[in-house]
Amino acid sequence: MGFRFLQQISTTRALQIFQLQRLGAVVFTSILFAKSGLAVEEIGAYEMLLYIGTMFTFLWVNGLLQGIPPVYSSLESTERKVFIFNVFLVFFVISLALFLLLITGERWVVPFFTGQPVLPFFGLFCLYLLFNVPSLVVEYIYLLKEQPLYIVVWGGVAFGLQVAAFFIPVWLGMGLGKAFEMLAILAALKFFWTVWLVVQTGIFRINMLLLRRYLVFSGPLIANLIVGNLILLFDNWLVGWYYQDTAVFAIFRYGSREFPLATALATALATSMIPRLINAPREGLSELKTRTRRLMHFLFPVTIVLLFVTRPLFPIVFNPDFKESAALFNIYLLLTASRVLLPNAIVLAKGFPAAILRVGIVELLLKIVLGFAFINAFGLHGLAWSVVLAFWLEKGALIWFLEKKQGLRTSEWLDVKWYSIYTVALLAAYLLSH
Repeated sequence: MGFRFLQQISTTRALQIFQLQRLGAVVFTSILFAKSGLAVEEIGAYEMLLYIGTMFTFLWVNGLLQGIPPVYSSLESTERKVFIFNVFLVFFVISLALFLLLITGERWVVPFFTGQPVLPFFGLFCLYLLFNVPSLVVEYIYLLKEQPLYIVVWGGVAFGLQVAAFFIPVWLGMGLGKAFEMLAILAALKFFWTVWLVVQTGIFRINMLLLRRYLVFSGPLIANLIVGNLILLFDNWLVGWYYQDTAVFAIFRYGSREFPLATALATALATSMIPRLINAPREGLSELKTRTRRLMHFLFPVTIVLLFVTRPLFPIVFNPDFKESAALFNIYLLLTASRVLLPNAIVLAKGFPAAILRVGIVELLLKIVLGFAFINAFGLHGLAWSVVLAFWLEKGALIWFLEKKQGLRTSEWLDVKWYSIYTVALLAAYLLSH
C-alpha cells in the first residue's frame, strides 16, 4: 500500500516529503546531539561550523536552484539536456572556488564570523561542502524529469545515511572528527551519483548563451536570498559577537528555528507551483489558493498546539541545558503566519525577480536596526521578535506589489477569510501560552 502511494504521488507532494526528510534530519540531528553527552560548548562549536557553511553556500545555492525550473521550462528538448549539464558545471565550479577560499582564509573567516580563534574539524567540514553542494541539483533533475518517486527515495537514502554517518561514530565514542570524516565520504559518494545522473540525462556541452541566460535570471534571486538570509545569519553573527559564548550560541541556535514542517511544506508548494503559474496563470492562481488553504488547515492547528507543549517538551526532547531555547522557539513559531503566504512564487512566475530583491534590501536594513536595538533592550527574545517583524514586512511589501503594480487581487490566490481567522487564533494562542 505504501509503495503504491509513492508511485501515485505528484511532484508537489514529493517535494514536500523531500523537504520534510531534509528538515527531519536536521531536527533529529539536533536531538541526538543533545542526548549524546557532548558538552554544550562542543555542540555550539558544531553549530558555528553549520553557520559558516550556511553563510557561504545557502545564499547562492538556493538562488541558483530557484532559477532552474523557470529557465528549463522555456527551453526546447535538446537545449534542456545541455542546460542540465551547464547547471551542474556552475555548481561544481563555484563549490571548488568556495572550498579554496575557505581553506586558505580559515584564519580570518572563523574569527570574523564566530568570534572564536579556531574551530575544530574546519578542514573536514570544508571538504564535505565541496562534494555535497553540487549534489543538491539531484532533486531538481528528478523534478524536471517528473520523477516524484525518485525524489522521495533520494531524500530518504541521502538524509538517512547523513544522520547515520554522523552519529554512529559519535555514539561509539570515536569523536566528532571521525563523524566529519564519514560525512565527507558520504558527500563524495553523493557527488559521484550526481555526476552519473548528469551523464545519463544531460549533454556535455558548454553553452555560453544558456549559461548567461540562467545566471542573469538567477542573479536577482541570489541577491535577494543573500539579503533575505542575511537577516537570519546576521542574528547568528550578532549573538556570537554580543555574547562571545559558545553555550549561549548553542541555546540561541536550538531556539531560533522555524517550524520545520511549515518551512518544508510551504517551500515545496511554492517551488512546484512556479511552472504551473507560468504555463497557465489563471488556473495556477486558483490551484495555489486551494492548496494554500489546505496547507493552512493543517499547519495552523499544529502550530497552535506546539505553542502550548514546547516549554515542557524542550528539556525532554533535547536536555535541560536547552530549556531556555523553548521561549525563543515559540516566538519563531509565529513565522508560520507569514510562511504560508506565497506571493514570492507569483512574482517570480511573472518575471519580476528584481522586485523581490528590492523588498529584501528594505527588509534587511530594518532587520539590522531592529536587531541591534532589540538585543540591547530585550536580549535573545528581542532578537527573535525582530525576525518576525522583518518577515512580515517582506510578505506585505510583495502583496502590495502584486495589488498595486500588477493589478492582482490577493483574494485571487489566497483565502483571506480563513487566513485572517487562523492568524488571530495563532496570536491569541501565543499570548495564552506565554
